[in-house]
Amino acid sequence: MDQHLSIPTMTEAAILVASHSTQAGQKIIEVTLNAPKSLNALSAEMINILLAQLPLWESDPSVAAVVMRGKGDRSFCAGGDIRHLYQAMQRGEIEHGQDFFNLEYSLIVVMHSMQTPLLVWGQGYVIGGGMGLLQGAGLRIATHSSRLIMPEVSIGLFPDVGASFFLQKVPDGLGLFLGLTGAAVNGTDARELNLVDALLADSDYSVLLQQLQNLKKQTNTEHLKSIQNLVQNLESKANNAPPSDISPHKQSIIDALAAQDLNTVFANLQKLKGLSKWLDKAIETMENGSPTSLHLTFRQLRQAPQDLVQGFVQEYVLAVNSTRKGEFQEGVRALLIDKDQQPKWRYSKVKDVPLAWLEGFYQRHNIAKPSFEV
Repeated sequence: MDQHLSIPTMTEAAILVASHSTQAGQKIIEVTLNAPKSLNALSAEMINILLAQLPLWESDPSVAAVVMRGKGDRSFCAGGDIRHLYQAMQRGEIEHGQDFFNLEYSLIVVMHSMQTPLLVWGQGYVIGGGMGLLQGAGLRIATHSSRLIMPEVSIGLFPDVGASFFLQKVPDGLGLFLGLTGAAVNGTDARELNLVDALLADSDYSVLLQQLQNLKKQTNTEHLKSIQNLVQNLESKANNAPPSDISPHKQSIIDALAAQDLNTVFANLQKLKGLSKWLDKAIETMENGSPTSLHLTFRQLRQAPQDLVQGFVQEYVLAVNSTRKGEFQEGVRALLIDKDQQPKWRYSKVKDVPLAWLEGFYQRHNIAKPSFEV
């Protein structure tokens, strides 16, 4: 059998898996999220398949690495499939929110803990839950077409899927800007902000996959180092990266974020309108977003850093409560269901949101323990 032949080993409606033989007799597992019509939105079916398969691949000594990508050129993953969650909220099925977020977060926690090298190819749109998958990888790759977005304030949620962990790591506190504004980050800025480990040309995928098949038989740690080296070599040859959107305004944004309260930060960012179309769009997203979501985002990203699992537990509590308090449901309705773009938020202005209302999101009453909590 040809050692470079791609052999389909599992075909599901939601996930495609192929095994590529290496010269050393091991395997590169290629996983494709297969829902291009929805920009590869992450469904429960996808998550269940991955939760079942990832531990099996990790325990298989013949697997040298796992590569995850999205079907088609437009998107790696456009986030969780929240339309079904909206329908459950409409029916008053409060357990559905628990199940949904427990499932999604469990997958990302598993990805973070994998010892077998896991690469995520973040081509095109990487939105919400897609960002969670990307950040869960041992090697996070953006391409020249990448647009990384955490848009949760627009739908009455908050940056989740580990954002309270990975956005806090963004240099100069700029993760708060990304969370408050849902700004679309291109590959160049993603690399600069440490949201990815490499920036490659979109056409480099087949080259990368071919080079992975040349890996020698090594330990997981040695494999990861070898993969990092070959990715760095490809990155050094990649030309025509997109220009930075954030660099011309970086210091102004940092200065705007320096205030200690959300009201002042909000006003400071508004003063930056007019500097560029990219920045204007980001600030308008903030202005139109849920004031409740903005407060939760500010609190999450200004609190003391937590370890990964603690952060996910807190996000789980916030997310489940969000499905029960109406704000999330209204945001999804306005943006994705009725598409009238006119959400009726519980509080219309940031300054009007009471502390008691926000504290309710942190309460664990009638919330089941998530499966990933120790």
